[in-house]
Amino acid sequence: MKKYSYLWKNILVLAVALLFAAVAAHDFLAMRTPEPVAASDGLTRVAKLSEYCANLKGTVGDEEIYMFDSGVPGGTFLVLGGTHPNESAGMMAAIAMAENIEVTAGRVFIMPWTNTSGFTHTSPLDGMQDLFTITLKDGSTRTFRVGNRLTNPVDQWPDRNYYEGTSGRKLVGTETAEIRNVNRLYPGNENGVLTEQVCAGIKNLIDRENVSIVMDMHEGSPEFFYLDTTMAHERALNVASLMAMDMGMDGLDMKAELSGQTSYGLSHRSLGDNTNALMTLMETYNPSMGPLHGKMDDDLIINGNEPNYYQAHLDGYIYYRVKENGIPLIERIARHIVCITKLKDAYNLYYPEAPIEFTCLGSYDDMMKLGLEGVFKPVK
Repeated sequence: MKKYSYLWKNILVLAVALLFAAVAAHDFLAMRTPEPVAASDGLTRVAKLSEYCANLKGTVGDEEIYMFDSGVPGGTFLVLGGTHPNESAGMMAAIAMAENIEVTAGRVFIMPWTNTSGFTHTSPLDGMQDLFTITLKDGSTRTFRVGNRLTNPVDQWPDRNYYEGTSGRKLVGTETAEIRNVNRLYPGNENGVLTEQVCAGIKNLIDRENVSIVMDMHEGSPEFFYLDTTMAHERALNVASLMAMDMGMDGLDMKAELSGQTSYGLSHRSLGDNTNALMTLMETYNPSMGPLHGKMDDDLIINGNEPNYYQAHLDGYIYYRVKENGIPLIERIARHIVCITKLKDAYNLYYPEAPIEFTCLGSYDDMMKLGLEGVFKPVK
């Protein structure tokens, strides 16, 4: 019997290990399930990025593109959300637009999960949570992933010791992991690593669909210098500047900055250099991204209330005007959507021969009154 007691102990240990593995596997697989989208009635079709880069077919990088075609000739607006999945407002604003937009001239294309692989994991050892949940007006809930700014190493490995992208950007030393960063590898390479293929697909989409203007939605940690700023390629600077002035007149701080000439691989520079589209990129404040934040939970992600950053601002260490009660997710979503709407208005003034017209959730104040519970629709 003594001989068999060791066997039973080993079986027990194995059973416990399998139990923990099963729980971990459930969480891991849940992050590979995309959020459902209750698209507006104006949806024309859902395309796949592999239509523009065949090597993406069957891979985790084969992102959905929600296409809204008014049927009235005009320009085309491409909205990129989820380039960096941990910058939650970008993905959420894209989904909110897809669920509420009405296009009356030209076309609008929306990509909520630009780096789909990045949504399948979080940063190791950073205490991040996988998911967060909001409650809607009807009492139902919707759950969204947090994700990581880089492609999952399960999908693209290993990182190279040296890499030179098609933009001329070189990644060496501590930067080598950036080979999994969509916003470092434009204009991409159809035969390169997964992240390069995603970039090439977006570049080809812009070319083949004759996209007129692009907004790439981002967020930054409170320490980041370019919060509430739109970076614009030189060909888009007049449009971005008019948008920023219009937002300022509505009491919404916004700066327009010229894209750096050496910002190789970034969307606002390398897609602006290599396509005909007017390229812009916007940043909002996200306290869950910085090193000073406390426990990451739904309250931090949704309400944006982080006392550490408020105190750091009061002490003069954070230049950004951090509010005592935080900057909630709905405020950041509303800011992105208003920016896109006013960018469209500015574009139409400069390019009336190829108009883009749409409405989406009204004004900033309208969205703040609706709240997250009213901006998003119930899903089955």
